[in-house]
Amino acid sequence: MNLPAILFILVLFAILMAFFSQDKFDYFPIALIIGTIAVVSMLTLTDVKEEEILGFIDFNTLIFIFAMQIIIYFATYDRVLEYTTIKLIHITKGNNRLFFYMICLFTGIMVAFIEDFTLSLLLIPLIYRTCRVLEIPAGTYMMGMTITINIGAILTPVSSLKNLIIGKEFGWGFSEYLANMGILFIITLISTIFLIDRFILKNEEKPTERNKKILLSILDPEIVIENKKYFLMTIIIILATFMFMILGFEPALVAIIAAAILLLFHYKNTKFSDLKNDISLRIIIIFAILFILANSLSRFGFSDLIATGLVNLLNNNIYLAVLITLSVSSLLSAFLAGTPVTIILLPIFSAVIGEGFFPNPIIIAFISGVNMAGNFLPQGSACDLLTLSLAKKYRVVNLDYRRLLKNGAFFAMIHFFIIMGYTMLYTLILS
Repeated sequence: MNLPAILFILVLFAILMAFFSQDKFDYFPIALIIGTIAVVSMLTLTDVKEEEILGFIDFNTLIFIFAMQIIIYFATYDRVLEYTTIKLIHITKGNNRLFFYMICLFTGIMVAFIEDFTLSLLLIPLIYRTCRVLEIPAGTYMMGMTITINIGAILTPVSSLKNLIIGKEFGWGFSEYLANMGILFIITLISTIFLIDRFILKNEEKPTERNKKILLSILDPEIVIENKKYFLMTIIIILATFMFMILGFEPALVAIIAAAILLLFHYKNTKFSDLKNDISLRIIIIFAILFILANSLSRFGFSDLIATGLVNLLNNNIYLAVLITLSVSSLLSAFLAGTPVTIILLPIFSAVIGEGFFPNPIIIAFISGVNMAGNFLPQGSACDLLTLSLAKKYRVVNLDYRRLLKNGAFFAMIHFFIIMGYTMLYTLILS
């Protein structure tokens, strides 16, 4: 164990996390400086070699991030997501409660396959415009969407980078996620939607029959389709992409092939240079730096040190292991961005599992904690901050920081106890 190196990297990591979890200053140049300092220091002051530092980076994850940005670009460009959402709104026929259920269910399911920030950017304006036509306040519908986003994120390995990283570490693909997280997802999603409807939405203003008819007259899903050929082919390629992932193929490989096919198919009207504003290379660089910092900590013995202490504390008690995993991952993810928290905690919990603990309930608690804890504080979730920003822009009267904080924290506590009950019961039955 190299204690000076561990302390140095922890200081760098803490500085990066402080900038990463706020929105007043651009964290990218800070990340570049920290990454450079970390690499140069390891090469000059320790016995770590260049190839070892490269080995710290999970290139499969970076390829997946890059490819999914291209896929989501074309899904948005060909109006696939917009068409689907408008079609669902049209099905509700202006019934505000059915509209609320549709939005939340759609959000909870779609975020399992599509990045949450992109989904929020699409749904929030549509929710606002729909509520404006119906002449009802949009706040509760936006709040329901952003709360269910964090629930849906637990369902698949491709719903978030957190899940992809955890899945790769423990060998969990689509089948493992669905088998272990599916029931928890259904219980949490349905109970959350029901409680919001029963205690909040039920007491709010309802649309008139006249406004319902106006909504149906102006909502036509077909008008968003600009080119039917591109629209249908993009749907087919996206569905095939997720089907191959579900069948167990490497997500990074499937995603990059799908992205290449979409680029080839759209070559007449879209070049890769046209995507430059929608492909964020800085995100890829940021995660490369995070991987270097987190895996260098593991290399210097930090993970083994913490894991050894935890194992001694747990004394072979799997229930205590599950509780600590859920509590620590939830607490950190409530205040800090979930993906960096996942990267730094992963080697620790992996080492704990390596000591002979039944792995599944610990993995379930870890996945649930880093995803659903985003509801505790709005600043713990990027889509929460986006929702508040757009609500302020649209002057939504019944959604502000205080209301989202109050209701988000309330449901986060409910989710915490649901997860704890589920993992404890899971452990009791299967360990």
